[in-house]
Amino acid sequence: MNERLKALRKELSLSQEAFGKKLGVTGAGISRIESGVRSLTEQMILATCREFNVREEWLRDGTGEMFLDFTEDEFSRAAATLSNDAFVRSLIVEYWKLDEDSRQLFRDFIHKLSDNMRGLE
Repeated sequence: MNERLKALRKELSLSQEAFGKKLGVTGAGISRIESGVRSLTEQMILATCREFNVREEWLRDGTGEMFLDFTEDEFSRAAATLSNDAFVRSLIVEYWKLDEDSRQLFRDFIHKLSDNMRGLE
């Protein structure tokens, strides 16, 4: 499970600190779990699945897809909890609809854009 937790965090493009913060754990705590020094507790498994919309079966034993499927209405409701900005909510919903290859292209684009903007500062 520790490797799947790391794969999830990387899929979400979150640092150990940011990932842990959403679960009420320090970045160092996430590091210890990912490296196998500590095991995932039952509470951490349930919190991870709830917070990140992860299939419990995938986290526990690697079967099935990483994420639960959402309807578009559920996407919209979930996005509304993340932002009050209609553009941001729309962006989140459309991102969730992308296949994995398209998501990776989008992430690469955003990282490149961010790097270019830092160069202008």
